[in-house]
Amino acid sequence: MLSSLVRFSVRFRGVVIALAVLLLVYGGLRLSGAGLDIFPEFAPQQVIVQTEAPGLSAEQVEILVTQPIEMNLSGLVGLKLIRSESIQGLSIVTVIFEDDTAIYLDRQLVTERLARLAGALPEGTGPPVLAPLASSSATVLTIGMTAADGSNDLMALRTLADWTIVPRLLAVPGVADVNVFGGAVQQLQMQVAPDQLRRYGLGLDAVIQAARNAVGMQGAGFVENANQRFTLQVSGLPLTPQQLGQVVVARQNGVNVTLGDVATVGNGPTPPISAAAIGGKQGIVMMVIGQYGANTLTVSRAVEATLADMTDLFAKQNIRFYPHLFRPADYIETSIANLGGHLLLGGVFVIVVLYLFLFNLRTAFISALAIPLSLLAAIIVLLELGINLNIMVLGGLAIALGEVVDDAIIDTENIFRRLKENRGALPTAEVVFAASMEVRGSVVYASFIVALVFAPLLMLTGVAGRLFAPLGFSYILAILMSLGVALTVTPALCYLLLERYAPPDDDPPLMRWLQPRYRRWLQRLAARPRAVVLTSLAVCGLGLAALPFLGGEFLPQLREGHYIVHTSGIPGTALGESLRTGGLLVEQFRQIPGVQSASQWAGRAQRGADTYGSHYSEYEIRLNPAAGTAQQSILDALRAVLQNFPGLLFEANTFLTERVDETISGYTAPVVVNVYGSDLDQLDAKADEIAALMRRIPGGAD
Repeated sequence: MLSSLVRFSVRFRGVVIALAVLLLVYGGLRLSGAGLDIFPEFAPQQVIVQTEAPGLSAEQVEILVTQPIEMNLSGLVGLKLIRSESIQGLSIVTVIFEDDTAIYLDRQLVTERLARLAGALPEGTGPPVLAPLASSSATVLTIGMTAADGSNDLMALRTLADWTIVPRLLAVPGVADVNVFGGAVQQLQMQVAPDQLRRYGLGLDAVIQAARNAVGMQGAGFVENANQRFTLQVSGLPLTPQQLGQVVVARQNGVNVTLGDVATVGNGPTPPISAAAIGGKQGIVMMVIGQYGANTLTVSRAVEATLADMTDLFAKQNIRFYPHLFRPADYIETSIANLGGHLLLGGVFVIVVLYLFLFNLRTAFISALAIPLSLLAAIIVLLELGINLNIMVLGGLAIALGEVVDDAIIDTENIFRRLKENRGALPTAEVVFAASMEVRGSVVYASFIVALVFAPLLMLTGVAGRLFAPLGFSYILAILMSLGVALTVTPALCYLLLERYAPPDDDPPLMRWLQPRYRRWLQRLAARPRAVVLTSLAVCGLGLAALPFLGGEFLPQLREGHYIVHTSGIPGTALGESLRTGGLLVEQFRQIPGVQSASQWAGRAQRGADTYGSHYSEYEIRLNPAAGTAQQSILDALRAVLQNFPGLLFEANTFLTERVDETISGYTAPVVVNVYGSDLDQLDAKADEIAALMRRIPGGAD
């Protein structure tokens, strides 16, 4: 089969070269339009169920909401683990399934089980809802806005966000949700006056019932005559405080008692569950969450295009808009630019080395052409299989850069040598075919052996498998594509470019200089085989002995140009106090050289992935472009600032590192200790003991 393929390529060289050109053009077009992501989808098959329970304490949420949900979800097909959190007013249950299950089927199974809970949860508790199915990296863009004129109209900002910006962003393909922090959600409110209730002899229930009847949207049905049906619609529902204040509560002595008589009616903010500040000034922070399987770079650019259309709106409303509080696409673009430059430099090195050893530009060109052909062919196959390009996939292709040219080099060099020896004695086509087949067995075996080295990566499970399997797959695919190029394009180009070329008789200058020196060293080593073997074994032994002292990390330290800082005060800390403390922190953060911007949000958002109380804050620290050492010095400075605030627990890390840690353990830390029990006071005491012990361990930072 291989001989037929090589003979076909030599005979129909024009067709093969034309197909190679088409491959280059098509691959370039697909690559230019392909989206890029940071990591592949590394999160497990998980479904997050959130249930709002206003007014309930953490203990009540655990007993009345979380435990019934957990019991109803136990026993699902493919269920691997259930973990939960209960905080004041909110229950979060995370259901993790086996890796071989289908995520959409998992969500369907969870939804069916949750339907059993209708009416079983406490009154006033919201129905359990599934959090949007988000990508592993989740955040696509973090944006914010404040009033440019110095006003503090948080209600107007929140109204603009909820009714204008968020709907526009949700319409962008690839956006799963938009988490909004801060601002004030407007609602009609009544402040009941107890003295007025006593004056009119009314109870609070009468006021509540009157308000409920007034604002409740009720269907009126229809009336029908012999040939026509008339739909009835209730009109005149109160939409303003003035209209609501005129609603009648009771009628006494022929006089109407209205809501305005017994209460102060007006627009007011709902009890907040979050707050936000940008540069120390209160405002709105919005986190755009990407859909499962969506491409971060593509979605980010689409969101930015949508926001660009709102520039005039922000100017008219006198709003200062912050488009890039956090932008993961920056890391992607920087990584791709660096990787592209390194690939180009590697390709240049390959051509230079080929020319020095073969001393022939034609053979160097034939061999080097295998690089773009093999890599583009691999990219086309990946995209056709529905695999998005990401840092891991491109890393696999970069590792394969030196390997994909090997097959073509071996083939080209042997054909070049045989043509030099032949000198027209045989037809060129026969020489090219024979020379190519002469090394074909070794080339095929070598390619499969190299590919098999990376095969174990495809067998990894868990987060490691989801992260590193694409790297191994892309590497193996590039090697196999290079084998295909060496079997087809390389013989065709050798015939076309070397048919009428007369190679010189003598060896290239570099080879003439190297060969005698290499011969002398080879003779010396061949005369002492035992010493060579023992020295090799000793070097291998030293290498193995050093392994236990090298340490290890799941991922290298990533320099993303951005840091996330988490702070946690005493549980029960008010949002205002969290903002006050955060303002002091942000002021000092911004004074650190290299920090471009700093923003804070406290509490939690509706349906948000981060579900914490008012004592918790998160800070987005965006850096100016800087090298890795400079970014590390900024991180050290951030930690130094945080250590000067007693009573605050804190963490500081990069976004991607946190996402991987959170996927593995459920928490944004590389090392997590869980303590179980039923006595909360004893759990707190034990947790403090463990924390004090962990702080004394070398290397423990946060």
